[in-house]
Amino acid sequence: MMRSCLLLLTILSTVCFSFNVNASSDEADFLKKAAEQYMLAQFPKDGPGRLEAQSGKIDEKRNYGGKCEGYLTAQLIGKRITRNSQVKLSCSNPKNKWDVIVPVTVRRLIPTVTASTNLPRRTLIEEQMLQESWIDSELNTQSAVTDASLLIGSRLKRDIKSGEQIKNGDYCMVCRGDSVTIEAQTANLAVKTQGIAMADGNLGDQIQVRNTKSRRLISAVVSSAGTVKVGL
Repeated sequence: MMRSCLLLLTILSTVCFSFNVNASSDEADFLKKAAEQYMLAQFPKDGPGRLEAQSGKIDEKRNYGGKCEGYLTAQLIGKRITRNSQVKLSCSNPKNKWDVIVPVTVRRLIPTVTASTNLPRRTLIEEQMLQESWIDSELNTQSAVTDASLLIGSRLKRDIKSGEQIKNGDYCMVCRGDSVTIEAQTANLAVKTQGIAMADGNLGDQIQVRNTKSRRLISAVVSSAGTVKVGL
């Protein structure tokens, strides 16, 4: 009989312990979300992109006594609102008072264009090779291209990893040695012919192009991928 009671107590204590751990884990997740929402409310909403908050670890084995509904308050630790902050959550419930410090990081994400797969050097960029991504504004490269239409039809000058931004110096809309279309247009006349690019160029760049028919070397402005324009 004694052995059966001990076995029953062991089983019950195991069940209770598992329940408490799960309950505390749920409570910890709730508290982390509360700290994140508090920090998001401290930042202006009219900035570029969108805000994202991520809390650090807190003790998930601690018994928080539920979600402290009606008694939970949040307070910023420190005088300045920064990217990396600490939030003090307090439960003023007379039956179970406690405080916990939650570290929270707030990032401002901005839209950008990244590679959807690994792209080797000399790849001719197609639409399906690109994707719109959200990136931390502090990690954003100022020279990165954010308009996918500028990249489609262009050629890469170096290897690009999946998820990586493509910068202005990483591609050429017209590459040296490429066959290009030369366009010349006036109010009443439009002429097209073929040429060979003598240098790399992107939108608006002026490069030297050799006319395939006349063999003349002319100056032209890059207008799109594989196309340059000259004045008449």
